[in-house]
Amino acid sequence: MHLTDTKVIHEGNMLKVQFFGEGGEVVSVQINSGGVQMDDVAAIDQAKVMMVQLTAFGTRDGGGSLNAYDAFSNGNFDQGPPYPPVDKSNTKH
Repeated sequence: MHLTDTKVIHEGNMLKVQFFGEGGEVVSVQINSGGVQMDDVAAIDQAKVMMVQLTAFGTRDGGGSLNAYDAFSNGNFDQGPPYPPVDKSNTKH
């Protein structure tokens, strides 16, 4: 999945992080913040960590999961952020 957009929606104690792919794919992660304020970048980072933790359970041999460092990498270590910019026009606060 090649990411084209990322959105964070704030709904009370729940945060929904949506990752959009160029083929119309959408991956959504919901986070219970427990009342702790979390900005959009922190929410995206937390959602990525959660997805990385799930990868080991989705493989046949239980291996091959990425570590947190690799999860935040965009594959180009010389430039650019590891994720697309956050579209704040649709975020609810």
